[in-house]
Amino acid sequence: MNWARLLPVFLFSALLYFSAPAHGATDDWPFPDELRSRLVFVHPMVNYAINPVWQRDWERHLVSANGVQATVGSVATKDLYTDLTINITEPLGGRFRFLYRMVWREGLHLDISRQEHWPGFEMALFGGLAAHLQVHPTPDKEDFDLLTGLLLTDESRERYLRISLRLDDFMYEEKNDLGATSQKEPVGVQWELRHQTGRWELFSTGRYGSGSQRAYPDSVLSPAVAGSFRQDGAATCRLRHVWSDLDFAGFEASHYRFEAAEQLRNGTADFEYANEFVHLRGLGVAGIGGFWGLRPEVHWLRQWASAGGRREFTHRREDFFPALFVELHAPGKSTWELGYMGIHHQWDYSSGDWMDNRDAYTDKIKFGWTYAFLPTARVQLSVSHELDLERFGGGNVQFQMIF
Repeated sequence: MNWARLLPVFLFSALLYFSAPAHGATDDWPFPDELRSRLVFVHPMVNYAINPVWQRDWERHLVSANGVQATVGSVATKDLYTDLTINITEPLGGRFRFLYRMVWREGLHLDISRQEHWPGFEMALFGGLAAHLQVHPTPDKEDFDLLTGLLLTDESRERYLRISLRLDDFMYEEKNDLGATSQKEPVGVQWELRHQTGRWELFSTGRYGSGSQRAYPDSVLSPAVAGSFRQDGAATCRLRHVWSDLDFAGFEASHYRFEAAEQLRNGTADFEYANEFVHLRGLGVAGIGGFWGLRPEVHWLRQWASAGGRREFTHRREDFFPALFVELHAPGKSTWELGYMGIHHQWDYSSGDWMDNRDAYTDKIKFGWTYAFLPTARVQLSVSHELDLERFGGGNVQFQMIF
């Protein structure tokens, strides 16, 4: 194992992880203020989404090579969308591999920020079957997480199924300093799947679990909160028909759900909150005449959200957003991109006697430049402009390296 080439990756991930503020379920629940933002979903799902050609390479090498994938973009005056993954699957010799996964995912369309480290090991059993064990260490022992399961691959490790049992906060009851008891342990399943047959490719990833339910019987150690519940999960499935690396059509379906509740003491109103959305995406990637590329996309999203207790509202939203991107592959290692994104958004939001119903259309354009250091290492810089409001629409940096 060549530790020298991995050392900068570990130092970089440690710097990001320990310099970032800790996040969890927030007391004030600011996200409902973003439910009625016109572009809250367009930024992460279209404008700042990883290029589909890059994403296909990432999925193909997920369990066979190391990689870094990142996209960071401006979504508001004071807010960034961040989606960073560092993936290490390094052979150690014999039957073992060193595993490491860092995930940092944060955005206004998500209810909490996920910042996780997962070091661990994989051990080959027989044939293409292997077992793995990873932990998510944290400064507080009650927040330790465990991930263990099986990996089934073909010889190339480009077809795979990794399924894991996830135990979040598995030492919480013994290590927390609030005297809390776990009424429901957060146990879940997590998976990654890639299969290819002929021109068809299938990829799926996700995690779902039972959620955590806790009681805080000691009013001295926990003077404000008597009980809590939290559950979240997400999944994505992609199907592609591939003619070549630069010519394919795809369909994607994603689901996201978050739910939380607290029972409070001293007469303070309890609260409960739920947010769920389904996102469908169809796209085509086509090379034209050697130098040009064309990528039409169409997206549909439906969202349901509600809250009760100290903050009450109901929200239903449906977005339809088509997009078209044109690429010019210039001589050398540069690619120029021009994109148009249209967004039709419709929502019904009510809080008490106050209602906000919206049915409108907005659009924006993107101008980007991509530089390929290597066929497996690329960076893109882009800016966008909101046409209807005639204002700057945000900047974005994307980077992907497979090594």
